Amino acid sequence: MTTSSAEADLPLVDERQVRTHRDELMRLAAEHGISELRFASPGRLVGRVADDRDLLDMVAFDLAAEALLGARVSLFSDRVLSNEHVSQDLVDAEPL
Repeated sequence: MTTSSAEADLPLVDERQVRTHRDELMRLAAEHGISELRFASPGRLVGRVADDRDLLDMVAFDLAAEALLGARVSLFSDRVLSNEHVSQDLVDAEPL
């Protein structure tokens, strides 16, 4: 996936922004079939993606969250946590 120049100019979302906009993010997540949203690290969230949802729902959430926050957001499905070499920040992600 490519990054547009506008996206590249956005800062990474930080924990303060995510927690300040928790309710709005939870609503956006629910609209896209995502629950159990957690903050992993700047720019990175983890969530449970419903079985009937896919990558397009995740991207749609990313874009909606970026529009809301004015910062870059990447959502990772909690399914990645079963990977052998998953990044520790995703494993340690804190619930919102």
